[in-house]
Amino acid sequence: MKQEVLHDNLLKAIREKIPHEENLANVLGNLLCIGKEAIYRRLRGDVPFTLLETAQISKEMNISIDGILESVSPKSRPFQLKLTEFINPLEIDLDMMDNFVDVFRSIEPNAYSEAASSTNILPQALYLKYKFLTRFYLFKWKAQHDGLNAVQPLHEIIFPERMVQIQKNFVIETQRVKDSCYIFDNMIFVYLINDIKYFSSVNLISDDDVRELKEELYQFLDYTERLAARGKFDNGNRISFYISNINFDTTYSYVQTRKCKLTLIKAFTLNSVASLDDKTFDSVKNWISSLKRFSTLISESGDLQRIHFFRKQRELVSTL
Repeated sequence: MKQEVLHDNLLKAIREKIPHEENLANVLGNLLCIGKEAIYRRLRGDVPFTLLETAQISKEMNISIDGILESVSPKSRPFQLKLTEFINPLEIDLDMMDNFVDVFRSIEPNAYSEAASSTNILPQALYLKYKFLTRFYLFKWKAQHDGLNAVQPLHEIIFPERMVQIQKNFVIETQRVKDSCYIFDNMIFVYLINDIKYFSSVNLISDDDVRELKEELYQFLDYTERLAARGKFDNGNRISFYISNINFDTTYSYVQTRKCKLTLIKAFTLNSVASLDDKTFDSVKNWISSLKRFSTLISESGDLQRIHFFRKQRELVSTL
């Protein structure tokens, strides 16, 4: 469904909730705590409402996201494809990244929240603290997005200062979730190692870059193994890891806070298709929960399985 249709339906639903004598821009400005010009850009359709803004409007005005969609098509579900430019990003791209961080930043300390992901690539919340791993996923995105001739050497990729700060904030803010869960495809490191070897074989990644990636992968494994053994972050919030016995076609995630229920489906390596639709959320949450039946828990009590898994991954990394 076109984003414009969803935007128009949301505005229509908002207007139906506001008395005629009240100013729409003033009401939304007070609700969302943003300036008049930012509100007018949204009303004109120049800038879409962010996911968190949409969720906040839905909650405060008692507007059903399901109803907005079903007024157009009862058999479709609403999704928004976030096509962010990661190489030489514009301010609007950086704003989109920061808006996603806001979902986690808005989590209240004493309110329950949960997030889960069934994934066949390393989770950003875990790898963004590693410079070369972050560069590699950006490098792969660029190669797939614009072709091999468009990529620059891995070690030459430089992030704008604001983007680096957003990445740091993302790692920190995702740890505010009370209960996090990752279900890893059992081939997750095989896929990554194969990608690195391929780009190295066609001379798009230097030997020095491979050595840097290898070292960071060892660090990543050490960090993740410690997290899995403890079953919690330093702030006490829970985290669990499962290893799936079946492979995934893509990465499915959900985030549930007091303010929103967000569903994410990974697309194009770094981008995601996002939805605030309740039915979509329930479907993805149930899907991820069902995968636990085909998976092995390696957090806290699963000592033997955890030791075996991480030993095997280190052996894979050693082949680089």
